[in-house]
Amino acid sequence: STWAVLAALMGGTLAATSHAAKTTTRAAVNTSPEPFSNLALSLAGDAFVPAMLWLAWEYPVLFAIALLLTLAVSIVLIVVLFRFLRGLVRNLRGHFAPVVQG
Repeated sequence: STWAVLAALMGGTLAATSHAAKTTTRAAVNTSPEPFSNLALSLAGDAFVPAMLWLAWEYPVLFAIALLLTLAVSIVLIVVLFRFLRGLVRNLRGHFAPVVQG
């Protein structure tokens, strides 16, 4: 019972991290006016899932290493892009703030 709860919490955390990383990456890529980066990102994501499933089945140790690397990159990506978003919001607030005359 305890192991099932721990596995569920770890799986949920991993899923939330992957969704946050994908969302922030898509938000950053969609600011680009050209369509090729979005297409390339979509195709890379479509190829990544079956590749990781195959790796998990054939080479579980390599899969664990790849999973940890992917998780680390995802966390760094989330932090960097949220900082970028926070700075963007701060700049927009400063740009649209009313001018106070003394």
